[in-house]
Amino acid sequence: MILDVVANSLNEHTVRARVWRARLFSAGWLGTTLLLALLMGLFMVRGEASVASLLWLAYLAGIVAILYRPRYGLYLIIFLALVGDASLMPWYPFVKNFSSRESLLFVNDALVISPMESYLVLMLISWLGRGAIQRKIQFYVSDLFWPAMLFLGFAILGLIYGLGTGGNPNIGLWEIRPIFYLVLMMILTSNLLERREHVTNLVWAAMLAIFVESLVGDWFFLVTLGASLGGVQAITEHGAAIHMNTMFLLAMALWIFDSTPARRLLLALMSLVVMLTYIATQRRAAFLTLAIALPLLAIFLYRQNRRAFWVLVPAGGIIALAYIATFWNNPGALGLPAQAVKSVIAQNQASAGDQASNIYREIENVNTGFTIHQHPLTGVGFGQKFYFIVPLPDISFFLWWEYMPHNSIIWIWLKMGVGGFVAMLYLVGLTLLVGVRVLLRMPRDEMSAIALVATLYVVMHFIYAYADISWDAQSMLYMGMMMGILASLERIVARPVPPHPKRWPWQPDPVPPAGLLPIPNEVERG
Repeated sequence: MILDVVANSLNEHTVRARVWRARLFSAGWLGTTLLLALLMGLFMVRGEASVASLLWLAYLAGIVAILYRPRYGLYLIIFLALVGDASLMPWYPFVKNFSSRESLLFVNDALVISPMESYLVLMLISWLGRGAIQRKIQFYVSDLFWPAMLFLGFAILGLIYGLGTGGNPNIGLWEIRPIFYLVLMMILTSNLLERREHVTNLVWAAMLAIFVESLVGDWFFLVTLGASLGGVQAITEHGAAIHMNTMFLLAMALWIFDSTPARRLLLALMSLVVMLTYIATQRRAAFLTLAIALPLLAIFLYRQNRRAFWVLVPAGGIIALAYIATFWNNPGALGLPAQAVKSVIAQNQASAGDQASNIYREIENVNTGFTIHQHPLTGVGFGQKFYFIVPLPDISFFLWWEYMPHNSIIWIWLKMGVGGFVAMLYLVGLTLLVGVRVLLRMPRDEMSAIALVATLYVVMHFIYAYADISWDAQSMLYMGMMMGILASLERIVARPVPPHPKRWPWQPDPVPPAGLLPIPNEVERG
């Protein structure tokens, strides 16, 4: 009897607590919505509905969405980060500090945080705060968590060492920030994605952002430049072309694995729009990394559909060789991918611009190699310049040319020492191992396509990083997203999914989606 009374009392207390939390949440949601409505009405009454004011309202609406559902912050961050490009849209504010005067969300010179950083922090607080209120914080420690924390730890040591030896604090903090984005985005992605549709929504948010960015790029190339690239080195930022590679690969992967005809057709059409900006951005390293990723994609086509492999791959190889031979000496826009291949395998025949770029990188490698030999264990630290024993051509238009060499792999050793370099190699290598394992266990549907593209993005990015600056904010957010997806996909797909109900009586009985496949080695042992 006494136990029944105690149990009823505890149940009543639990119910009251849940009702109280629900009412508090509803009141906060209603109050925030009313505040946004009042602000919008005030702007309209005062006639101040400028682009900046509308962006502020959109920024506040994003805060509301994150407070309502922290997972929405993932969609917002990846879309808003990838859709903006500093070269195409210098005014675009999301990844720029509130102190950037060219940003439409400029506030004050002293406010050195960005809207994107505020969203990241708010998403973390919202996720942990909701868990604390509900008394069920579930923190998923993936296979990549501790390697990522080790890498971040060496980055922090590199910052402490660099600033402690007289480094520039502003530059040091600017250099290290994207590494924090990488780790935090990976942790949030692997914890906030819970169902398959969450993964699909996040990836499609990225694809939509790349598509919109390319629409702006197409307009800039066709209208502003008059479809001419004369005297133009690139129309987008460095990492944009690598992001576009993921769209091309996903468009092909959806045809390898099971997907809906609508999604296959839509992504194929979007890829055609993106292709124009991709070529106009003139990133040799992006062309080459895509050329490396395509044979890896073909391997999985062979595993999935050998007949399609023997029909498509030999024909595709012949077409590629014919294209390279045809455009070997064509410096125009259509010949840019062929020129990228030429600059690698026949450098003495490359254009004067490509040869000059190659020579610059060789001189830069001499200087960074000398610097590392002077500080092999610690590096010079963040905020410190690398040493110059051979003068470099003047590229002072790039503000960080004395701090960030093009070889972004060796840059880690330069800034974080041998420990940070090894930690990076361990994190990247383990990510690839996890990616292959995940891919082999996916049920040959869209989850397989996403796992394949995420793994190939890691490959492409770090090959690209060997030749060009790659530790930028957008790329690190995208990399963190891809790592988080790979780290959590097995956990997500392992959860049983009930079949969708029939819409019409004559339809066949629904079948639940397939779950994880066994690891191949386990099948062989059995």
